[in-house]
Amino acid sequence: MQACMVGNLERDFIPMSKLLMAFVASICLFSGCSKSGNGVDPTTDFFPALNVDFYINLSLPSASPLLFPQGWIYQQGGYRGIIVYRNFDEYLAFDRTCPYKTDSSCSYVSVDSSNTCMRCGQYNKSFIKCCDSRFYLLNGTVQQGPANRPLKQYYVRQEGNSLHVTSSPF
Repeated sequence: MQACMVGNLERDFIPMSKLLMAFVASICLFSGCSKSGNGVDPTTDFFPALNVDFYINLSLPSASPLLFPQGWIYQQGGYRGIIVYRNFDEYLAFDRTCPYKTDSSCSYVSVDSSNTCMRCGQYNKSFIKCCDSRFYLLNGTVQQGPANRPLKQYYVRQEGNSLHVTSSPF
């Protein structure tokens, strides 16, 4: 009689352990990373950590476009340079690396000649497109793909007659 009870306990234990393992696996699977509908995890940065910390003197002639709304300049820094843009009453800074294929040698973002958006490609006598993704100047989000992430944005704070651009929040 005791042998029968041990056999029943072992037989009942195996399905319960499989059920428990399936339950734990499903929790791990569904509570992992939350992804957006396009398969991209918006909380994951696509650049390794990089320290950006510089000042722009707004009194210099090279910074004069920033004195007017919708003015912009290219700055050295970041991965492939930085676009600093004046959006009426605030300043924004975006990395010039296109997030579509960050390792591609042509993956530079440039302000479009119409001054209405940023495009993946470079101007060299004429525009040479790379993936031809487009991004809004106002916030760096994707206007047209194949890129499906916004441009990497840096922090900008006006300090008197200078702009402080950094990769860390103030």
